[in-house]
Amino acid sequence: MVHYSVLIPQRDSAGACGRLLPQLCQVLDDLLLSYEILCIDDASAPPAASALRALLDEYAALRLLRFDRPRGTSAALCAGLAAARGELIVALDVRTRSAASNIPQLIARLSQHDLVCARRERSLGGELGERLASVSRWIAADPGLYPSEDLFWAARREAVCGLALARGAFRVLPTLVARRGFRVCQLTLADGLPPQGTTYRPSLVQRLAARWLDRRFEPHLASELARQGAAQPRLALARVDRARSRVVPQPALLPLEQERRDSA
Repeated sequence: MVHYSVLIPQRDSAGACGRLLPQLCQVLDDLLLSYEILCIDDASAPPAASALRALLDEYAALRLLRFDRPRGTSAALCAGLAAARGELIVALDVRTRSAASNIPQLIARLSQHDLVCARRERSLGGELGERLASVSRWIAADPGLYPSEDLFWAARREAVCGLALARGAFRVLPTLVARRGFRVCQLTLADGLPPQGTTYRPSLVQRLAARWLDRRFEPHLASELARQGAAQPRLALARVDRARSRVVPQPALLPLEQERRDSA
């Protein structure tokens, strides 16, 4: 049984993954419970994709999911949630500073909450610039996967299982979880200071935005790549829809592929 599942959405960041994994594995080893690390590759270029495949042979706990074309952070998280087997789930951006070292603090607060979202304290200018950049990418319909200090949270499986995240909806994840009746904590991280946690209460604007995004969800498929030299290809498709999240074995999709071929 897997206790912790760590989700890492990324694109063209194989080097950053290689630097993060040793520290992340050390932190998870210190927790003394079984874990898995799911790297969701948002259609990286071939050189980066090959480097990620090489990491599979180096880290036994690593699993690699891959999209055939760029889908964005929300779709990557949906695929990771569908494939995750852990009771507690952690998600972080591969470039988030000191994220691995703060994971135990997030997990400790799950004794009183169902979702703990951490964010680093930023200046007013930095906060405004990040929001304006997010709005511009949304207007341009850009599905790109960008580094985000907001992507760092830990949750009980039942709080996030089955979530259908539309493009950009990962930013309102606390509101979506709170709407389902779960307890949400917002943790502020600042250099040199202890974390400050408060109960999260979404504003009216956040609730309306979450409701609007919830109606724009589109299902996506991600394939899980096997390690080199495996006796059998460990391929599966992580399928997410509004009703449920599950991992669909490859043979289950063969009739659909046959139907497409017959219709063509």
